[in-house]
Amino acid sequence: MSKRVKDIPVDNSEKKKRKHLSLSIAQKVELLKKLDAGVSVRCLTEEYGVGTTTIYDLKKQKDKLLKFYSDSDNQELMKNRKTLHRAKNEDLDRVLIEWIRQQRSKDMPLTGLLVMKQARIYHEELNIESECEYSEGWLQKFKKRHGIKYLKMCGEKASVDHETSENYIDEFAQIISDENLSPEQIYNADETALYWCYVPRKTLTIADERTPADFKDAKQRLTVLGCVNAAGTHKIKLAVIGKNLYPKCLKGVGSLPVHYYANKKASVTREIFSDWFNKHFVPAARAHCKQAGLEDNCKILLFLDNCSAHPPPELLVKSNVFSIYLPPNVTSVIQPCDQGILRSMKSKYKHFFLNSMLASVKRGLKIQDFLKEFSLKDAIYAVANAWNDVDKSTLTNAWHKLWATMMFEKDIGDNDFEVFRDSNEKMMISKLITYAKSLSAESVNKLEEADIEEMLNIDNDAPVVHPLGEEDIAERALNTDQYEEGSSNDEDMISTDEKISIDHMVKMCDQLIAGLEQCAFISKQEIMAIYSIKEKLLKQKLVLRRPLGGGGKEDH
Repeated sequence: MSKRVKDIPVDNSEKKKRKHLSLSIAQKVELLKKLDAGVSVRCLTEEYGVGTTTIYDLKKQKDKLLKFYSDSDNQELMKNRKTLHRAKNEDLDRVLIEWIRQQRSKDMPLTGLLVMKQARIYHEELNIESECEYSEGWLQKFKKRHGIKYLKMCGEKASVDHETSENYIDEFAQIISDENLSPEQIYNADETALYWCYVPRKTLTIADERTPADFKDAKQRLTVLGCVNAAGTHKIKLAVIGKNLYPKCLKGVGSLPVHYYANKKASVTREIFSDWFNKHFVPAARAHCKQAGLEDNCKILLFLDNCSAHPPPELLVKSNVFSIYLPPNVTSVIQPCDQGILRSMKSKYKHFFLNSMLASVKRGLKIQDFLKEFSLKDAIYAVANAWNDVDKSTLTNAWHKLWATMMFEKDIGDNDFEVFRDSNEKMMISKLITYAKSLSAESVNKLEEADIEEMLNIDNDAPVVHPLGEEDIAERALNTDQYEEGSSNDEDMISTDEKISIDHMVKMCDQLIAGLEQCAFISKQEIMAIYSIKEKLLKQKLVLRRPLGGGGKEDH
């Protein structure tokens, strides 16, 4: 009798699937060189974790791979790149890269806008027949192809003065030593642009459909001003600058989680910065230092870059609070807010925004409808939450270049910090792509890493300052003193003619509490915050029901 199938011995090693690995261009070239040197295919399969078929396929592509590798302007880029995809028009890429090299050799300032403009010029000069918009999406792919990591306004990154930077680090240390200041007393503030409703371009069209004419402007922007202290213990409430002081979505909103300003360009101005410094930064920093146990009138220093919207330092002095300007051409490498703080805040915001978009698509909503629903108020609350979520390690690590010897016992290398920051973004991107691919909608399930990276980087080079005419300058803080957190007038902000009644809000609080109690990831403190809101609503209800005379019994 023949053996039964289940009795036949099975080689378990055959059942183990080889883990799929995707080699980088640099690894493929390295593998081919070793193959030429006589290393056996078997050894290479074990070393690189690939199958023999993969190695023979690479051997067939040898000439193409070696040429692509040698043609690269930045071979370090080949350590991460895995495909041979080239530009649609290689001639344009070649002349544009040469133009960038020439401009940098002359120390000419470069921005993303200038590169896009020059690309359009070469498009005409080369008589290229195919159409190309040379948009920010194209710019991000161009930068990735050629290993251009960053283009800063006024060419700051390309023209960094490293000698001045090193000298200023010593000067900074001397200032701290002479004044005997602690990390609690040292602050840095900086601005960044935020395209708050930008979605990956791939999601805007399906097949050959064009983007609808009434589509929300993807470049709607805010300028966000962030400020933190060196101890990582105090984040000043964000200042956010929009284009409209009284947008419809903020009608009836008494207070916001940010200080809101506005002008036609959504840009920071000297007037806005002075108002923020005097009304918000100085009181908040003073209160924090007092809470930290420092003297009531201790000195506080605010370090700033040379943005033209920052008033002269002699005008930014109040209550023993002073401002100090960093030297030109060094802020991109030593200014703390530029070392990952604002980037972390924006990444968290965009993660929330894209996650909200995918959740809406999952519910059957079109992206166009999602963008109509997502308002400026939603963006303001989301960016405030993103700011709150920037963790202490990000805040303190960002000071490691400017204040390493005085602040940290551990040695944080530049590369270590960059890898840590990049790995967080990679993880975020991976989760979003996994979520997108789980959905059936064609508009999102084909999203790739490059699409989300485009979204993350789209506003990197957007300026935060625009020249404004007198008719454009109409900025004013929306949340005046009576709207500040902790104000005794907070309860008075609810009026009897609210569209949503207090009774209905109390009922919604009860429903929310009941739902949150079923969520293991919601803490008791967070649930208690809802109870606190409910209690305030009930107190206000009693206030509104009292007779005008004030001395009688409450109207039940």
